[in-house]
Amino acid sequence: MKTCIVIPFYNHPQAIQQVLEQLEPFVLPCIVVNDGSSADSRAVLEQLAQRYAWVSLIHRPQNGGKGAAVIDGLNHAIGQGFSHAIQIDADGQHNIADIPRFLSVSESHPDQLILGQPVFGSEVPKKRLYGRQITNI
Repeated sequence: MKTCIVIPFYNHPQAIQQVLEQLEPFVLPCIVVNDGSSADSRAVLEQLAQRYAWVSLIHRPQNGGKGAAVIDGLNHAIGQGFSHAIQIDADGQHNIADIPRFLSVSESHPDQLILGQPVFGSEVPKKRLYGRQITNI
């Protein structure tokens, strides 16, 4: 099993550094897909990719949405010989401490798609809450 992290990124320059700092102890290669972000956001990504040798960047010329960025990241991962990928959001909303649980379950079930279940608190934006409810239907 060869696992990497895929992070779709669109204009979250203030959050991505903290996400990468939290990922560093896992020693997993990371593919960040810049989905047509601003020049300032792109510059932040370039600096971080130089700082962290385990981070590689893909730049999409224009924003295509999270789905397109994830697909590009997964296709790149396949091209690099990865058999598994964990998708993490660039804004820090995912609990990175759950990565060992995902790795353990995927090792036990290598042919399965492993999904997390979001837990929303009262502070969640209604757009995200309702969007999740619609996609669950």
